[in-house]
Amino acid sequence: MISAQRRALILEYLRREGAGSITRLSETVGVSASTIRRDLEALTQSGHLERSHGGAVLKERLQTTFETAREIVVHVAHDAKMKIGARAATLLEPGQSVIFDSSSTVLEAAKAAVRRDFKLTACTNDLGIANVLARAPEFHLVVLGGTIRQGSPTMVGDPGLSFLDRLHADIAYIGIHSLAGGRLSETSIDVAAMKRRMVDSAAHVVVLADSSKFKHPAFCDVCGIAEVRTIITDTGIASADHDKLKDAGIEVIVAK
Repeated sequence: MISAQRRALILEYLRREGAGSITRLSETVGVSASTIRRDLEALTQSGHLERSHGGAVLKERLQTTFETAREIVVHVAHDAKMKIGARAATLLEPGQSVIFDSSSTVLEAAKAAVRRDFKLTACTNDLGIANVLARAPEFHLVVLGGTIRQGSPTMVGDPGLSFLDRLHADIAYIGIHSLAGGRLSETSIDVAAMKRRMVDSAAHVVVLADSSKFKHPAFCDVCGIAEVRTIITDTGIASADHDKLKDAGIEVIVAK
Protein backbone atom coordinates (compact mmCIF):
# COMPACT_ATOMS: atom_id res chain seq x y z
CA MET A 1 0.00 0.00 0.00
CA ILE A 2 1.43 3.36 -1.00
CA SER A 3 1.66 6.24 1.49
CA ALA A 4 -1.22 8.18 -0.12
CA GLN A 5 -3.55 5.19 0.33
CA ARG A 6 -2.50 4.72 3.96
CA ARG A 7 -3.02 8.39 4.73
CA ALA A 8 -6.43 8.35 3.06
CA LEU A 9 -7.44 5.40 5.26
CA ILE A 10 -6.23 7.28 8.34
CA LEU A 11 -8.27 10.36 7.36
CA GLU A 12 -11.36 8.25 6.70
CA TYR A 13 -11.06 6.56 10.09
CA LEU A 14 -10.63 9.86 11.91
CA ARG A 15 -13.52 11.38 9.96
CA ARG A 16 -15.76 8.56 11.24
CA GLU A 17 -14.41 8.30 14.79
CA GLY A 18 -13.07 11.79 15.48
CA ALA A 19 -9.85 10.47 17.03
CA GLY A 20 -7.66 7.40 17.00
CA SER A 21 -4.75 5.89 18.86
CA ILE A 22 -1.60 4.75 17.10
CA THR A 23 -2.42 1.17 18.09
CA ARG A 24 -5.94 1.33 16.69
CA LEU A 25 -4.82 3.04 13.48
CA SER A 26 -2.06 0.46 13.05
CA GLU A 27 -4.62 -2.34 13.30
CA THR A 28 -7.08 -0.58 10.97
CA VAL A 29 -4.59 0.25 8.24
CA GLY A 30 -2.58 -2.95 8.65
CA VAL A 31 0.89 -1.46 9.03
CA SER A 32 3.39 -1.05 11.85
CA ALA A 33 3.09 1.56 14.59
CA SER A 34 6.27 3.26 13.35
CA THR A 35 4.74 3.66 9.86
CA ILE A 36 1.58 5.14 11.40
CA ARG A 37 3.69 7.61 13.39
CA ARG A 38 5.42 8.78 10.19
CA ASP A 39 2.06 9.13 8.43
CA LEU A 40 0.57 11.05 11.33
CA GLU A 41 3.55 13.39 11.36
CA ALA A 42 3.18 14.05 7.61
CA LEU A 43 -0.57 14.64 7.92
CA THR A 44 -0.02 16.96 10.89
CA GLN A 45 2.57 19.01 8.98
CA SER A 46 0.20 19.33 6.01
CA GLY A 47 -2.58 20.65 8.26
CA HIS A 48 -4.96 17.67 8.31
CA LEU A 49 -4.51 16.52 11.91
CA GLU A 50 -3.63 17.54 15.43
CA ARG A 51 -1.53 15.10 17.43
CA SER A 52 -2.90 13.88 20.73
CA HIS A 53 -1.31 11.72 23.41
CA GLY A 54 -0.69 8.40 21.69
CA GLY A 55 -2.61 9.26 18.53
CA ALA A 56 -4.31 12.05 16.57
CA VAL A 57 -7.57 13.90 16.06
CA LEU A 58 -8.96 15.31 12.83
CA LYS A 59 -8.28 19.03 12.67
CA GLU A 60 -11.36 21.22 12.56
CA ARG A 61 -11.20 23.27 9.39
CA LEU A 62 -9.98 26.81 10.09
CA GLN A 63 -8.68 27.67 6.63
CA THR A 64 -11.19 28.08 3.82
CA THR A 65 -8.39 27.68 1.25
CA PHE A 66 -7.22 24.33 2.67
CA GLU A 67 -6.95 21.53 0.10
CA THR A 68 -6.06 17.89 0.58
CA ALA A 69 -3.27 16.81 -1.78
CA ARG A 70 -4.58 15.27 -5.00
CA GLU A 71 -2.66 12.01 -4.50
CA ILE A 72 -4.48 11.52 -1.18
CA VAL A 73 -7.92 12.85 -2.09
CA VAL A 74 -8.40 10.29 -4.88
CA HIS A 75 -8.27 7.56 -2.22
CA VAL A 76 -10.48 9.25 0.40
CA ALA A 77 -14.06 7.90 0.49
CA HIS A 78 -13.23 5.92 -2.64
CA ASP A 79 -16.06 3.40 -2.30
CA ALA A 80 -18.60 6.22 -1.95
CA LYS A 81 -17.12 8.05 -4.94
CA MET A 82 -17.31 4.91 -7.09
CA LYS A 83 -20.98 4.44 -6.22
CA ILE A 84 -21.77 8.11 -6.85
CA GLY A 85 -19.95 8.01 -10.18
CA ALA A 86 -21.67 4.80 -11.28
CA ARG A 87 -25.08 6.25 -10.41
CA ALA A 88 -24.28 9.47 -12.28
CA ALA A 89 -23.44 7.55 -15.45
CA THR A 90 -26.90 5.96 -15.48
CA LEU A 91 -28.40 9.42 -16.09
CA LEU A 92 -26.68 9.74 -19.45
CA GLU A 93 -28.42 9.12 -22.78
CA PRO A 94 -26.78 8.41 -26.14
CA GLY A 95 -25.96 11.51 -28.15
CA GLN A 96 -25.85 13.94 -25.23
CA SER A 97 -23.19 16.58 -24.65
CA VAL A 98 -21.65 16.35 -21.18
CA ILE A 99 -19.18 18.51 -19.25
CA PHE A 100 -16.97 16.51 -16.87
CA ASP A 101 -15.56 18.86 -14.25
CA SER A 102 -12.15 18.21 -12.66
CA SER A 103 -12.90 16.14 -9.56
CA SER A 104 -11.98 12.75 -8.11
CA THR A 105 -15.70 11.87 -7.89
CA VAL A 106 -16.40 13.05 -11.45
CA LEU A 107 -13.45 10.88 -12.52
CA GLU A 108 -15.43 7.86 -11.32
CA ALA A 109 -18.43 9.05 -13.36
CA ALA A 110 -16.19 9.29 -16.44
CA LYS A 111 -14.94 5.73 -15.92
CA ALA A 112 -18.52 4.48 -15.58
CA ALA A 113 -19.63 6.44 -18.65
CA VAL A 114 -16.87 4.85 -20.76
CA ARG A 115 -18.12 1.39 -19.74
CA ARG A 116 -21.57 2.22 -21.13
CA ASP A 117 -20.10 2.36 -24.65
CA PHE A 118 -22.38 4.71 -26.57
CA LYS A 119 -22.01 7.95 -28.50
CA LEU A 120 -21.38 11.04 -26.38
CA THR A 121 -19.79 14.46 -26.77
CA ALA A 122 -17.62 14.85 -23.69
CA CYS A 123 -15.87 18.04 -22.54
CA THR A 124 -13.43 18.29 -19.64
CA ASN A 125 -10.81 20.54 -18.06
CA ASP A 126 -9.01 17.62 -16.41
CA LEU A 127 -6.11 15.81 -18.10
CA GLY A 128 -6.69 12.61 -16.10
CA ILE A 129 -10.38 12.52 -16.99
CA ALA A 130 -9.54 13.31 -20.62
CA ASN A 131 -7.23 10.29 -20.67
CA VAL A 132 -10.09 8.09 -19.40
CA LEU A 133 -12.65 9.51 -21.85
CA ALA A 134 -10.22 9.08 -24.77
CA ARG A 135 -10.50 5.30 -24.33
CA ALA A 136 -14.11 5.34 -25.54
CA PRO A 137 -14.06 5.07 -29.36
CA GLU A 138 -17.63 6.40 -29.60
CA PHE A 139 -16.94 9.57 -27.60
CA HIS A 140 -16.22 12.89 -29.26
CA LEU A 141 -13.78 14.40 -26.76
CA VAL A 142 -13.24 18.13 -26.30
CA VAL A 143 -10.45 19.23 -23.94
CA LEU A 144 -11.22 22.77 -22.82
CA GLY A 145 -7.67 24.03 -22.40
CA GLY A 146 -6.13 26.41 -19.90
CA THR A 147 -3.26 26.56 -17.42
CA ILE A 148 -2.46 23.49 -15.31
CA ARG A 149 -2.72 24.04 -11.55
CA GLN A 150 0.44 23.05 -9.72
CA GLY A 151 0.24 19.48 -8.45
CA SER A 152 -3.06 18.85 -10.22
CA PRO A 153 -4.43 17.71 -13.62
CA THR A 154 -6.93 20.59 -13.52
CA MET A 155 -6.90 23.28 -16.22
CA VAL A 156 -8.13 26.76 -15.30
CA GLY A 157 -8.38 30.14 -17.02
CA ASP A 158 -8.36 30.84 -20.74
CA PRO A 159 -8.84 29.48 -23.33
CA GLY A 160 -11.12 27.14 -21.37
CA LEU A 161 -13.18 29.91 -19.79
CA SER A 162 -13.83 31.64 -23.10
CA PHE A 163 -14.57 28.33 -24.81
CA LEU A 164 -17.26 27.53 -22.22
CA ASP A 165 -19.00 30.82 -23.07
CA ARG A 166 -19.80 29.33 -26.48
CA LEU A 167 -20.94 25.91 -25.28
CA HIS A 168 -24.49 24.72 -24.58
CA ALA A 169 -24.14 21.31 -22.93
CA ASP A 170 -26.98 18.98 -21.97
CA ILE A 171 -25.44 18.02 -18.62
CA ALA A 172 -22.57 19.21 -16.42
CA TYR A 173 -21.16 16.88 -13.79
CA ILE A 174 -19.67 19.17 -11.15
CA GLY A 175 -17.43 18.18 -8.27
CA ILE A 176 -17.25 20.62 -5.37
CA HIS A 177 -15.19 21.28 -2.26
CA SER A 178 -18.15 22.45 -0.17
CA LEU A 179 -21.94 22.45 -0.20
CA ALA A 180 -22.26 24.09 3.22
CA GLY A 181 -24.82 26.82 3.82
CA GLY A 182 -26.76 26.27 0.62
CA ARG A 183 -23.82 27.46 -1.51
CA LEU A 184 -21.34 25.69 -3.75
CA SER A 185 -17.87 26.95 -2.85
CA GLU A 186 -14.25 26.24 -3.71
CA THR A 187 -10.82 26.84 -2.20
CA SER A 188 -9.47 28.65 -5.29
CA ILE A 189 -10.83 31.66 -7.18
CA ASP A 190 -9.61 30.22 -10.50
CA VAL A 191 -11.26 26.85 -9.88
CA ALA A 192 -14.48 28.52 -8.74
CA ALA A 193 -14.57 30.64 -11.92
CA MET A 194 -14.22 27.53 -14.09
CA LYS A 195 -17.02 25.72 -12.30
CA ARG A 196 -19.23 28.80 -12.43
CA ARG A 197 -18.83 28.92 -16.22
CA MET A 198 -19.62 25.19 -16.47
CA VAL A 199 -22.81 25.70 -14.49
CA ASP A 200 -23.82 28.53 -16.83
CA SER A 201 -23.11 26.39 -19.91
CA ALA A 202 -25.30 23.40 -19.01
CA ALA A 203 -29.04 22.81 -19.14
CA HIS A 204 -28.90 20.25 -16.31
CA VAL A 205 -26.36 20.67 -13.49
CA VAL A 206 -25.57 17.53 -11.48
CA VAL A 207 -23.32 17.90 -8.43
CA LEU A 208 -21.40 14.79 -7.37
CA ALA A 209 -20.43 15.15 -3.73
CA ASP A 210 -19.81 12.70 -0.92
CA SER A 211 -21.45 13.47 2.42
CA SER A 212 -18.34 15.11 3.93
CA LYS A 213 -18.83 18.13 1.64
CA PHE A 214 -21.69 19.58 3.71
CA LYS A 215 -19.64 20.58 6.77
CA HIS A 216 -17.48 23.67 6.15
CA PRO A 217 -17.63 26.45 3.54
CA ALA A 218 -14.68 27.06 1.24
CA PHE A 219 -13.09 30.34 0.22
CA CYS A 220 -14.94 31.36 -2.95
CA ASP A 221 -18.58 30.90 -3.98
CA VAL A 222 -19.39 29.15 -7.24
CA CYS A 223 -23.17 29.53 -7.18
CA GLY A 224 -26.24 29.05 -5.04
CA ILE A 225 -27.84 25.66 -4.60
CA ALA A 226 -30.89 26.83 -6.57
CA GLU A 227 -28.83 26.65 -9.78
CA VAL A 228 -28.38 22.91 -9.32
CA ARG A 229 -31.02 20.43 -10.44
CA THR A 230 -29.60 17.18 -9.01
CA ILE A 231 -27.17 16.20 -6.25
CA ILE A 232 -25.80 12.67 -6.04
CA THR A 233 -24.29 11.78 -2.68
CA ASP A 234 -23.76 8.80 -0.39
CA THR A 235 -25.64 7.24 2.51
CA GLY A 236 -23.69 9.29 5.05
CA ILE A 237 -25.63 12.47 4.28
CA ALA A 238 -27.26 13.90 7.42
CA SER A 239 -31.04 13.91 7.42
CA ALA A 240 -31.05 17.69 8.05
CA ASP A 241 -28.91 18.31 4.95
CA HIS A 242 -31.06 15.96 2.89
CA ASP A 243 -34.25 17.70 4.00
CA LYS A 244 -32.88 21.18 3.24
CA LEU A 245 -32.02 20.14 -0.29
CA LYS A 246 -35.43 18.58 -0.86
CA ASP A 247 -37.13 21.68 0.52
CA ALA A 248 -35.13 23.77 -1.96
CA GLY A 249 -36.53 21.69 -4.81
CA ILE A 250 -33.29 19.80 -5.50
CA GLU A 251 -33.45 16.20 -6.65
CA VAL A 252 -31.32 14.21 -4.20
CA ILE A 253 -30.05 10.81 -5.29
CA VAL A 254 -28.38 8.67 -2.63
CA ALA A 255 -26.01 6.18 -4.27
CA LYS A 256 -26.01 2.79 -2.56
